[in-house]
Amino acid sequence: MSEKSGINSNSSTNKELAKVFLLDKLVCNFINDEWILEEKSNLSQSQELGIHPHVLRKIRENDGYRIPMSTLAIMCFYKKVKLSEFFTLIESKYAGRINDDFIKKTKK
Repeated sequence: MSEKSGINSNSSTNKELAKVFLLDKLVCNFINDEWILEEKSNLSQSQELGIHPHVLRKIRENDGYRIPMSTLAIMCFYKKVKLSEFFTLIESKYAGRINDDFIKKTKK
């Protein structure tokens, strides 16, 4: 077995062991549920939210991603929502689920 093949065989294991903050997942889930429409294209919605289409694609993933605060602030600006209001909405929707836990990232 070559060194390269050993790396390749472990790459799928590493993906399965990837972790994401629970809060990041909840933020992305909220954005998907409340701000994203299935029938509209990523391009048009990303323009409406002031972000690049590849960022929207990451947000729409099953587990979301580690969304930067700056990206969230831009999206809130375009939605005319203060960041403090956004997190109040998150707390209202997910109540006691918000904590500092990591979760294992799953494959779609």
